Amino acid sequence: MLLLVLGSGCGKKQNGHARKVPMDAAAYWVWHRSSSLTDAELQSLREAGVKRLYWQAFETGWDGKGWKSNRISSPQKAYEGLEVIPVFRLKPESAFLGSPDAPVLLARQVRLWLEGKVEPAEIQIDFDCPDRLLGNYAEFLTKLGVEVSPVKVSITALASWPGRVDFEKLARSVVSLAPMFYDLDADAPADVMKGRYRAMADSSDAKWIQAWSSCPRKWVAGLANFERVSFFDENGGLIGHARGWTHDALFFRRGLRVETPGKGVTVFHADQAITVAGTRIPAGGRVVHRMPEMSSLRTLVNAADRAEASHVVYFALPGPGIEGAYTPGHLAQAEAPLRMIAEVDAEGCVRLENQGPADIPAGIWELELESGNAASFRSASPGEFAETFIEDALPAEHAGRIRLRFSKLPAGHSLRSGRLVAQAAEVRWKVRGLTEMSSMIPADSSR
Repeated sequence: MLLLVLGSGCGKKQNGHARKVPMDAAAYWVWHRSSSLTDAELQSLREAGVKRLYWQAFETGWDGKGWKSNRISSPQKAYEGLEVIPVFRLKPESAFLGSPDAPVLLARQVRLWLEGKVEPAEIQIDFDCPDRLLGNYAEFLTKLGVEVSPVKVSITALASWPGRVDFEKLARSVVSLAPMFYDLDADAPADVMKGRYRAMADSSDAKWIQAWSSCPRKWVAGLANFERVSFFDENGGLIGHARGWTHDALFFRRGLRVETPGKGVTVFHADQAITVAGTRIPAGGRVVHRMPEMSSLRTLVNAADRAEASHVVYFALPGPGIEGAYTPGHLAQAEAPLRMIAEVDAEGCVRLENQGPADIPAGIWELELESGNAASFRSASPGEFAETFIEDALPAEHAGRIRLRFSKLPAGHSLRSGRLVAQAAEVRWKVRGLTEMSSMIPADSSR
């Protein structure tokens, strides 16, 4: 657990970095991704006003003689109006801080990665340095900065660093810092047993952000924009975190009892032993899905603004590599209304489209179709929806109402059903809890 220190280094702002302009548009970390941005992604980023991405380049570790690196991506081509800052992740072993050769050899690895194709204005180093070694880390970064000059060096940071010994020395060794204000505490088993879970974004974390107001360098606030699925045993102990999970397979998994305690947390109780995403959950265990809740995120963004952060940077950009919670458009226009349409094509397939910019976030959602004509529907697969539900288990041919269930629909995405509509003229639709009942649109009509 990290300890918050609100000491003399975090009080007065005499040495702080004074921001003279409004906070800039949000940026994003791009993690575990090798593919370039698509045209649709570029358009979405530009519409959201995004100006920079921090893109993971490689992960490397010190073996005592040199750096052993694992390439994650290649240098990105230039995107008009969008700066891409390569991020070099250093594994948590700190032995390299004792070697005078480490910064020279890391600079060589960086140049090899750049391949002589691009020279970014800035690179970022991602390393969770122990508090006691901040001074050593500052010396390493100062030497690295000389080796990669004229490229500037920025770093990620731990939220607890302000007030620590040598923090100011560290801050002055780089051009900017990006403290991460998530995963600040673990879930205590006693809290899990009482139904209390650490939120992905907690408004109480604003106190951590305020501690950075006196940072002597420009700094940006790292906030969560990802989803996580965690497994707990019957005593509240953490089993681990899921990999390779899907929303539909989780939210509509038979044998799990659902509870939504709030703050972006959904709990699935295992009343009997069950396997989820390849992990065995004992009877009495829990599967917990977490994502940042928007009102808490807004509180943290406002706190970053008051503390004079240059901008916020979200982990992470949705797309290949990591499951992002919200699209850039949703985060940029948090109060925007939903813009949904539903249409039926000549084959009787229903298509639900989220035209944006607001997302339908992860959860249990239903597209409800109803008709006064009992012959309007027919039996068909749910298609891209998770499942079909009909009350009283009626055949579709005899039903006046059908529900198509789904777990998420980001802005700009759509879902298509099987051929379940026989007569579209009288069919009306709504997304339960989100929209009002509307007439179905023929797919060939003008929008």
